[in-house]
Amino acid sequence: MATLLRLLVLLTLAGSAQAEQVKRFGDLSVHYIALNSTSVPANVAADYDLDRGENVALINIAGRREGGAPGDTTPVPLAVEGTVRNLLGQTITLTFQEVREPGAIYYLATTRFTDREALRFELTVEDLERGQRHALSFQKTLWAQ
Repeated sequence: MATLLRLLVLLTLAGSAQAEQVKRFGDLSVHYIALNSTSVPANVAADYDLDRGENVALINIAGRREGGAPGDTTPVPLAVEGTVRNLLGQTITLTFQEVREPGAIYYLATTRFTDREALRFELTVEDLERGQRHALSFQKTLWAQ
């Protein structure tokens, strides 16, 4: 079975027509994606105890630090917290869980949404190796599937 990280990378690449979903803070790159949780197979969602449904979004955050050689990166442990807000101003606090796999550390949260809802994510990402905090915000419109 493919790891969740590989699955999420494939899902990200499938949407390659969109701009790259990464924000850089010096040598730290924070990759992010919000997608309908039905994109994740049911058995994988169960393995990671993720809520899954046509009106459930999955948010994935991962930090990578540039290494010595060009293109060489290593996973970075983060503390991720934040909220999601809809256009009506309703705000929900997100709870992220850390997932560690060989060569990867990522942070997952889920939230409910209504069909074609534009969501605004306001996150704080702390680089635990350097003690630096960074703001990360993005908007995503999600469709029920």
